[in-house]
Amino acid sequence: MVFDMRFVLLVAALAACGSDSKAKNDSPSGGAVQAITCPPSPSATVTVNSGGTAYVPMSTSIAPGGVVRFVITPSHNVTSTTPGLAVDFGQTTCIQFPDPGTYSFHCSVHGFQGTVTVQ
Repeated sequence: MVFDMRFVLLVAALAACGSDSKAKNDSPSGGAVQAITCPPSPSATVTVNSGGTAYVPMSTSIAPGGVVRFVITPSHNVTSTTPGLAVDFGQTTCIQFPDPGTYSFHCSVHGFQGTVTVQ
């Protein structure tokens, strides 16, 4: 069997990109959050808006099982390493946070950051 050296280098490169035990994971144990249908009463949620260069508020605290309503303008989004914590450009999405911990997120275009602390 003849191996093409490019194939061997590709396999080696992909292996090097595998899991890194030093990689930062900002997800609390349990970790995943989920998008849900927004409750009819905004008072049942905390609202995070995207503004010119920041989320408003940048940090918020909720109880376990609480919901955050993200109202994001067309020029911003919400991304995170936490599974399920994502809101596309110009979307309004409610996300439920079942587990205690601090969940970090950011705008992939502008880099500004925010956190949700569940306690």
